Amino acid sequence: MSRRSESDSRAERLRSKLAGLPEAPGVYLHKNRDGKVIYVGKASRLSQRVRSYFTGSGHDAKTRKLVADIGDFDFIATDSAAQALVLENQLIKEYRPYYNIRLKDDKQYPYLRLSLQEPFPRVTVVRRIESDGARYFGPFTDVRAMRQTLSFAAGIFQVRTCHLDLPEQTVPRPCLDWQIGRCSAPCAGMEGQEDYRRRTLALASFLAGKTRDLLGELEVRMQDLARARLYEEAARLRDLAAQLRKTAANRPPVEGIEGDADLCGVAREGTRAAGLVLRVRGGSILTSHHFPFIVKLESGTPELMAQLLREYYTRAGDIPLEVLLAGPIDDPASWEAWLADLRGGPIHIRQPVRGRKLAAVALARTNAAFHLREAMARQAGRKPAQAVSAVTVLQEALDLHTAPRTIECFDISNFQGKETVASLVFFKDGKPLKSRYRRFRIKTVTGVDDFASMAEVLDRYYGRLAEKELPPGDLVVVDGGAGQLGVARDILGRYGFHGAQLIGLAKKQETIYREGGTVQLSRRNEGLKLLQRVRDEAHRFAITYHRLLRDHLTTSSELDLIPGIGQVKKLSLLHHFGSVQRIAAAPAQELEEVRGINRHDVATILRFFAGRREPQ
Repeated sequence: MSRRSESDSRAERLRSKLAGLPEAPGVYLHKNRDGKVIYVGKASRLSQRVRSYFTGSGHDAKTRKLVADIGDFDFIATDSAAQALVLENQLIKEYRPYYNIRLKDDKQYPYLRLSLQEPFPRVTVVRRIESDGARYFGPFTDVRAMRQTLSFAAGIFQVRTCHLDLPEQTVPRPCLDWQIGRCSAPCAGMEGQEDYRRRTLALASFLAGKTRDLLGELEVRMQDLARARLYEEAARLRDLAAQLRKTAANRPPVEGIEGDADLCGVAREGTRAAGLVLRVRGGSILTSHHFPFIVKLESGTPELMAQLLREYYTRAGDIPLEVLLAGPIDDPASWEAWLADLRGGPIHIRQPVRGRKLAAVALARTNAAFHLREAMARQAGRKPAQAVSAVTVLQEALDLHTAPRTIECFDISNFQGKETVASLVFFKDGKPLKSRYRRFRIKTVTGVDDFASMAEVLDRYYGRLAEKELPPGDLVVVDGGAGQLGVARDILGRYGFHGAQLIGLAKKQETIYREGGTVQLSRRNEGLKLLQRVRDEAHRFAITYHRLLRDHLTTSSELDLIPGIGQVKKLSLLHHFGSVQRIAAAPAQELEEVRGINRHDVATILRFFAGRREPQ
């Protein structure tokens, strides 16, 4: 079929499908000539919206390019515009169409997870919200801000971050977090369930921005404790309240917002755009979340705002009663219905047009524009971008609660089932610190058993650290997979290092094993490159030690028993005669010919072998 005939056939097929479009709300999917979905949209009337792509001459250049790429389209009718919105969101996530507005870096943002469903809750960093009874706070688009929040919260509320399943898993003594005041150590019986539960509820109130309510509760408890003459505990709550007031004072208030609200703004320049959500809780800004977008079509504020709501609220840990927009959005009633379903209750979407709330949402638009200009300046090279260290990249990639400035890595090496050895290398700020290197000769394991060998090495090393009351590295790396990881966690827990950050790195496929699953980083990821350097250095150090031992075994012989004959003279003798047997049989004249052997050495050698030949 000729190209013209093919084009005519396509046009006829599209005209036929356009004539059959219903007057109902729904979703349409534009496809290219290969059948790939290139754009997904929703409409309150499918017939009118889809026909608009193929009629009229008012399209901009980018929309004309989209229309030229359309080889076919499908549609799905729905009962309401709200259902169409839900379906549109699902299809965009599934197909990731080229022409839809999309995130510049489509990644899972982290959350703080507080496991309130557990008897002794813990706070951890996760990348996904589950329906498991825990409370989630986020998403945090600024990972550094999230780390600072977690560090501050752990210091004042002393809620655990470890992986122990309490009360089933207890330990004889608390870990380092208790010693530095970051945990109240319920794992070692230092605090009961009721008091610990009060801590976690206070932490939840803090993370939700309910500082004012929390301060009121603390005031009542301080008075009760003072009346009961529990002055030490009352003083602790007084200090906690002082810290919270100082933190609350640093949260900027938003004029015109009394309670809780989200302020949403967007900005655009060319094919780049940004959306920003300011989370206002109790009248003050709690956190801000910004999303960089790539725009392929001439999309206006309504489309950008829709994409911001779609990206943020499908990830949001909590949704307030009021959402204020700095620009218009198409069919706000459908968005209200969708958000109400996510929230599990009513919600109001508003676009203020006057008064103090208009000034409040302008703040979100201004900040979106700032983030956009900053990103474009970095890309254009007008502002030197600060290099992000591999340590920071690794922290974000593995969701580590502490930046891995110090890394300890263990490797096991053996040769044909003999002379199993292990090595420990130590990196600080991404560079080897050779004064902290250690090597180990396996003493209690026979044959090839990497798990048992790893257990022996870790037990010896961390046992010594515990005796000296020294902490482990910020990150402990074992060469291997889930088995080695389990062995390492048991040993670290035995010596009270429950909070140690631990991973396994398998050589095959460079898979990173951690508690809770595996991680596969891009080969270009600077964090993975750092781990590879550490792991390869540990392997090199182990192999070097192994070779030294093999060389020693190869050259060890009866000559080692001769007084005054060291390594250099022994090698000279072996090089000259070729074997110990020939040295033993050699006369004095031949021994004197060996380089480095003097008359005293000759007499000693002759005496030694004469004694070995005498009957015992």
